[in-house]
Amino acid sequence: MLAARRGDGDAFTNLVSPHAPRLRRLARRLTRSHEDAEDVCQESLLKAFTKLDQFDGSRIGREAFCAWLMRITANCAIDFLRRKKASKLIPLEECDPISGGSHETGVGGWGESPEATCTRQERLQMIAEVMAELPAELRNVCLLRNMMELSTKEVAARLGISTNAVRLRLFRAHGQLRSKLSRRSAYVYKRRTQ
Repeated sequence: MLAARRGDGDAFTNLVSPHAPRLRRLARRLTRSHEDAEDVCQESLLKAFTKLDQFDGSRIGREAFCAWLMRITANCAIDFLRRKKASKLIPLEECDPISGGSHETGVGGWGESPEATCTRQERLQMIAEVMAELPAELRNVCLLRNMMELSTKEVAARLGISTNAVRLRLFRAHGQLRSKLSRRSAYVYKRRTQ
């Protein structure tokens, strides 16, 4: 750790290598794309390397370091999805007037209609945005339990809290997510129907 903090790339690689498969799985689960997951992992590892001095050294251990890396990866994935959504907005004048569509290609799965794909992507983006608004203590529990599918005991061990605290934070996180998502969905529906 000390060598990596001094800028030794090989030492950092040795620290991160055991956790790389878990970081990729998390990024793939959040982005729903292998290529995007690789970009997110690269970005998160670069951030981790440049911010290694911010890692709390009092809890040095494999699990604490892995949890720190996972949190960075989750935040990078959320930022990546936001940037990707913003880049998909195409000015009206750039749309193809003959076909009535844009130059952008790519439809979801074979059996999914373009409308269903769009709705699903909007919903995922909305969830990612609402997750980013949660307080860190609730967001971390939610990411570890729901996205990484860790057990309540594993989440408690990672965060250094009791299993009851995990359940309570998860209950609060789900309540806030439901409330924010229903308000945001109602707002989007109202805008579309006007």
